[in-house]
Amino acid sequence: MFSVGDTVVCSNGVCRVEKIGPLAGMGKSVANKKYYTLRPCFDAAATIYVPVEGDDEALRFALGKEEVRKLMNEIEDLDQINISDEKKRELEYKNAVNSKDPRKLIRIIKTMYFRRKARIESGKKSTAIDERYFRIAENRLYEEMALALEIDRDEVKDYIRSYIEKK
Repeated sequence: MFSVGDTVVCSNGVCRVEKIGPLAGMGKSVANKKYYTLRPCFDAAATIYVPVEGDDEALRFALGKEEVRKLMNEIEDLDQINISDEKKRELEYKNAVNSKDPRKLIRIIKTMYFRRKARIESGKKSTAIDERYFRIAENRLYEEMALALEIDRDEVKDYIRSYIEKK
């Protein structure tokens, strides 16, 4: 169970838990359940409600500074996604971004870094599917890492690239 003030990750990104309790004015079926009221860290105008029941599937604690550093040291060992069938690769990407697992997001980013490089060298562009899931992975991971490392979101890209290029 999470507490007010915790930083969590959900399908919408990194959020802070603002309140825990029933939702007022939403009808009896909702009023009997407890919800987390979440405020996205990078969109202060939005509010997200997640049922407390089943929170282990919908939310996880955001990474801390040491966890991010540990994750960066694992980049070299994380395999790229080498699936030539585009539909199967898209399914792998989709499962990765829906898992909320930062390692899977890094695998997408690492894969795209090298796929882009190879495609550009052979005179090709990235596929639309690759680009779409790359942007999703970047957005989700970069927000979380920026908060943990207390750096600007735009600096995270170079931070990750420096670890990927160590290979």
